[in-house]
Amino acid sequence: MSEPSLYNSKIISIFVTLLKKKYPSVDVRDILCYAGITAYELSDEGHWLTQTQVDRFHARMTQLVGSDIAREGGRFATSKEALSASAKYTLGLIGPGNTLLAAGKCASHFTRSSRFVGRMIAENKAEITVTPYEGVQEKPYQCENRIGFFEAIVTMFDYDIPQVEHPECIFNGGHCCRYVVTWKKTKFATIRRARNIMVPLSLAVYALLQHSFGIGHLPEVLAGITISALVASYVAERLEKHEILVTLTNVKESTERTIEQIGMNYNNARMVNEVGQALSRQTRTDEVLRNVIGVIEKRLCYDRGVIMLADERKSRLRFSTGFGYSDKQLEALLNKSFDLTSPGSQGVFVTAFRDKESKFVGDFSELEHLHSEQSVALSREMEAESFICCPIVCEGESLGIIAVDNNTSKRPLTHSDLSLMTGIAPVIGMSLRNAIYLEREQRMAEQIRQSQKMESVGVLAGGIAHDFNNLLTGMMGFVTLAQMKLAQDDDVQPFLEQVMSAAEKAASLTQGLLAFSRKQVNHPEPVNLNQVVENVRKLLSRLVTNKIRLNFELCDAMLPVVADSSQIDQLLTNLANNARDAMPEGGTFTISTGSMDVTEEWVYEHGFGVIGAYAVITVTDTGVGMDEVTKSHVLEPFFTTKEVGKGSGLGLAIVYGIVKQHDGYLVIDSKPGEGTTFRILLPLIGGTPAGIDVAEQPAAL
Repeated sequence: MSEPSLYNSKIISIFVTLLKKKYPSVDVRDILCYAGITAYELSDEGHWLTQTQVDRFHARMTQLVGSDIAREGGRFATSKEALSASAKYTLGLIGPGNTLLAAGKCASHFTRSSRFVGRMIAENKAEITVTPYEGVQEKPYQCENRIGFFEAIVTMFDYDIPQVEHPECIFNGGHCCRYVVTWKKTKFATIRRARNIMVPLSLAVYALLQHSFGIGHLPEVLAGITISALVASYVAERLEKHEILVTLTNVKESTERTIEQIGMNYNNARMVNEVGQALSRQTRTDEVLRNVIGVIEKRLCYDRGVIMLADERKSRLRFSTGFGYSDKQLEALLNKSFDLTSPGSQGVFVTAFRDKESKFVGDFSELEHLHSEQSVALSREMEAESFICCPIVCEGESLGIIAVDNNTSKRPLTHSDLSLMTGIAPVIGMSLRNAIYLEREQRMAEQIRQSQKMESVGVLAGGIAHDFNNLLTGMMGFVTLAQMKLAQDDDVQPFLEQVMSAAEKAASLTQGLLAFSRKQVNHPEPVNLNQVVENVRKLLSRLVTNKIRLNFELCDAMLPVVADSSQIDQLLTNLANNARDAMPEGGTFTISTGSMDVTEEWVYEHGFGVIGAYAVITVTDTGVGMDEVTKSHVLEPFFTTKEVGKGSGLGLAIVYGIVKQHDGYLVIDSKPGEGTTFRILLPLIGGTPAGIDVAEQPAAL
């Protein structure tokens, strides 16, 4: 269980200011390091420290100073150097009595360790009872610090240091710490009291003298008493107004500071709201990233920001978007990635991603020894000094990191900045995860739709082709009988030959439709896929033109699959014909083999597939390529981009049918002007490239 945070950083900040002012030889940095307190935590008035941290700070400070200055630190809280918004709030309570009565409210700005209760004993005397909460183990120096703090409260109102009695103490067997604070009365109150006593006393003395001696001069005496009373009232009023004016000035400063803080809180809340609204409307990862970085740039006071995301395999961390960087720096970020696979890496970005913990870097030069030479060189090019790095996490999975800094304005980053960015990062992570899931679902839905469409077309085409093939068989039989009945030189023979030729072409089309619908005769057997591809080399070399360079890149491992060799030959032949037509001016046609594992990530990415090991035939051309619209229809029967009469539109449909008949998958990558790549995945026997011994049976040519 983590130790609770009990003491506001303002307490330690007061001591740091005191040390720098009165004890400049003391190494404050050493004390903070010993206490485990960072500079950004100290500069943040919203940060709270543990009992252990303040104990270690006091112990090291006492050691280096040579004496205990806890009480002196409490008194120093009233100095101009240490005066904070909370001190000004205290002044706004008008008078030490009211302030000490409200000590609980005031103390809550500094400590959560104890309960403060105050009561007035006299006009210038108050009793404060401090009771630590259960489980809190305070130290004697904190009692001394409280005495100094009570003295500071009174002296903030321009009073002399008050008398503080401490009749009961928890460190001397008491149930609580009880303090009795007594201070001198204000000057204006003393003058008014003297005035109130002087007037009746003067009248009584005059009456006694008049009765005894008959001194007379009543008008003169009354005038003198009246003038004296008016002068006393005037002086008292002036002193009271001066004190009220000082108090109101402090209230004004406190109010302005509070309004400024409210403005910052409102801006942060508005920013978080805008982030939520912007992200809720986006369904693509690039839109999510663009909108969130735009809101951060607009709403937060950071000079620069960058978001880096991990790749699918979580092996590299790469730049995704950012703001505030020069063109040269952006280019450097685009060309740099961080290795996530090394368990020994201590780089800030990598450890934040790996450990799912936010990092605050006060001075990167102190951490250079933990980074690679490339990372150090990049940080120098980025001019990175102090920055915050937060992991983007969703459902326990790290997706990337977000980092911000103030390289230009040099505004110090605080713990509040760290807390704010740490709060924003999961919102980004959730939106990114939703966008990723949605994109995957859309891809899978599209694949399912495409698969259902192809299945429906296949069923229709198969039924038509089967019935049409029966009609063609009868037609061709009757034509043959007619040719046999007629003489060879009969004038009708050429017409019958034309009918027979058309029927044979129609029969070829029906065979293609049967192949697409997976209803053609299939003779699968265990074969080495490398040998099947090698056997078709000669046939393909005759199909391509002299302008086309034919490459075969077969892997060394045997690739055992169950396949119909003749259908694989037909598949490669159709792809070769398609590539030849796509490269009228020549190019390179490459067939390669290999193996791969279809993982869950691969299935999510492509929207189809069964996890397992597959042999892969990759067919690549450097032709004209295809756009997305063409790609979405290219496997459909009779779809073609060729001129009329130059293609049936069944070549790739047959390829698709053969692949599906072998329980495989076909992946197409193509862009206009960049060529086309077909990847045919066929299940490996035994799950590995060398799973079993298979007969190297040559494929039919």
